[in-house]
Amino acid sequence: MKWVPGSAWIDAAVLVAAGGSTDDAEMRVVAELVGGELLEGLSVGEPGFDQWLRAERERFHLLTCSLHARLMDSAERRGNLEEALVSGLRLLSLDPLQENVHRKLMRAYAAQGRLDAALAQYERCRRDLSKQLGVTPEPETQELARFIRASRRETGTVTVAEPQAGSRPRPPVSAALPTRPSIAILPFTSASADEEGAYFAEGVADDIITELSRNRDLFVIARHSSFFIAQRESDPAAIGRALGVRHLLGGSIRRARDRLRLTLHLVECESGRDAWAERYDRRIEDLFDVQLEVARTVTATIAGRLTAIADDAIAAKAPDSFEAYEHVLRAQHYLQRYTRADYGRAREHLQAAIRADPTYARPHGLLCLAGVYDWFWEMPEDGLAEVLEVGQRALLLDERDAKAHLGLAVAHLFAWQHDRALHHMERAVALNPNDDLVVAEHARLLTATGRPEEGLARIREAMRLNPYHPNWYWNIEGLCLLIAARYQEAIEAFARIDHPHFWVEAYLAACEAMCGRDERATHHRLRLFATRPDFNMSWFRRGLPVSSAPHLHRFLESFRRAGIKD
Repeated sequence: MKWVPGSAWIDAAVLVAAGGSTDDAEMRVVAELVGGELLEGLSVGEPGFDQWLRAERERFHLLTCSLHARLMDSAERRGNLEEALVSGLRLLSLDPLQENVHRKLMRAYAAQGRLDAALAQYERCRRDLSKQLGVTPEPETQELARFIRASRRETGTVTVAEPQAGSRPRPPVSAALPTRPSIAILPFTSASADEEGAYFAEGVADDIITELSRNRDLFVIARHSSFFIAQRESDPAAIGRALGVRHLLGGSIRRARDRLRLTLHLVECESGRDAWAERYDRRIEDLFDVQLEVARTVTATIAGRLTAIADDAIAAKAPDSFEAYEHVLRAQHYLQRYTRADYGRAREHLQAAIRADPTYARPHGLLCLAGVYDWFWEMPEDGLAEVLEVGQRALLLDERDAKAHLGLAVAHLFAWQHDRALHHMERAVALNPNDDLVVAEHARLLTATGRPEEGLARIREAMRLNPYHPNWYWNIEGLCLLIAARYQEAIEAFARIDHPHFWVEAYLAACEAMCGRDERATHHRLRLFATRPDFNMSWFRRGLPVSSAPHLHRFLESFRRAGIKD
């Protein structure tokens, strides 16, 4: 057989040809083609060939980085910050040590008013440089971060991106004080310098947040936001303004063999004065009684009456094995990270906790929740049966486990068992009304059952409970707006997701098509299939449990208009 030059189209040749291009349209098309390394997975075991392949892979890696860098620079010159962010994030996924790109992203986020995203980008830069090179960011990067922090302190609010020109404005996440007594629990400091002490102190603070959250008369900021802001601020007034609360609870913890010392301070944000302080010297097995006592005392102090935590409102019984509790603390740490790898680590600790104490309900409930979130990544047809079984086992051990009810609610929703999902969601809300995760998933369920406007109100309530919420809360808000046929606002919500997964590209394609922007719809459809070539709607519909026939019909029609067919 004779090779005829020009008879085949080769994607690698297209990338090389674009090496000197200044045409934005051409470069964007080529950028969508690039994925993975040259001849990915190929190895013939021949030293000469393998050496050549390594060199070629490095050359194509540099060509790809150059392509994204030029796209980013071009977008900056045109003032298109969203395009600049997309190209910059892609560039960092290839080479996370380009500090100048981190700075450009920080400036782009700040120019959009997304000061918290800018500071999060700085933290990623600092962490990557420290971990891989053992160095700190350059003075220019540190000075930029200080300037952004100062700007945020001056505003006194949690800032989010402004809506695009001409769009219907979205109410910003507000830090206005609620009418209810309000509090944030800061991470406790550990008197031990080791990692075990840090996990323990973090977990005890987290449990006190859970106990306080059970009271509907209180407004309790979520753990993620209170721990986040404590890393950046020390002034009580500034923290109070940023989170929109009147009180802070902080403290320290020392653990020595079988003894525990917990020192706490309840602070009024505005004045900085202590409203209450206490020191507990107890045996380690008395920790759970101490947590409950703290929750009651704090509520009595800031609400003026002992309405907080009645004995029958305790959702989790103390474990018989303290080893089990420590594994649960570690699992909770990983569950806060919202990645599939971290869910895997959390499940390992939860299974170890169950082995240590099979009668302890909490690890079963958290294992149910971790299982249903892990299901999202591949959505296997029969993958929820085990999750439902684990959740039921948790409720047999303790019917008041809010996380088990939440996990069962979400699992039943994606099993298209909406009535059961509503039952368990109502129980989860009743048991822990201030849990932002419960509120966010309630929003998803309301939307799926044909009440997207109510769902929208609930997801925004979750964002207020957790101002520094996980990225995927924007996904829930976007879904509420998409199903409510508010497509432009949905686009704005999805655009706030820093690292969108393939399903976000599907949603954006649908929204752009319904807005009549076919070129943009095609752009997102191509990105969807570049990320997930095996995507098909019959599989994806498992993740779209919309029970309202009119809403489901309109929802699916939006995908068809985008060229995403069954």
